[in-house]
Amino acid sequence: MLQNIDITNFSSSWNDGLAFCAVLHTYLPAHIPYQELNNQDKASLQMAWSFLIEFLFIRLQDINEMVRTERPDWQSVMTYLTAIYKYFET
Repeated sequence: MLQNIDITNFSSSWNDGLAFCAVLHTYLPAHIPYQELNNQDKASLQMAWSFLIEFLFIRLQDINEMVRTERPDWQSVMTYLTAIYKYFET
């Protein structure tokens, strides 16, 4: 079971990258070391962004913009989640 995840919306619940890593970990547990991540820093956000850019070839927001904000754009979050779903499920 993945811990430290409290998703209540499609904005601030995703700002530290932990939720993105949790989703990616379900598909690629060997590539996303979820148990080693925490929500105290934004390292998980950087890991998720690197994966999204390298494998899914999408970039809607700059990583630095995402790190600075407490409420990422919910439409961008939904777009990333849709891309993840399409990549792994279709």
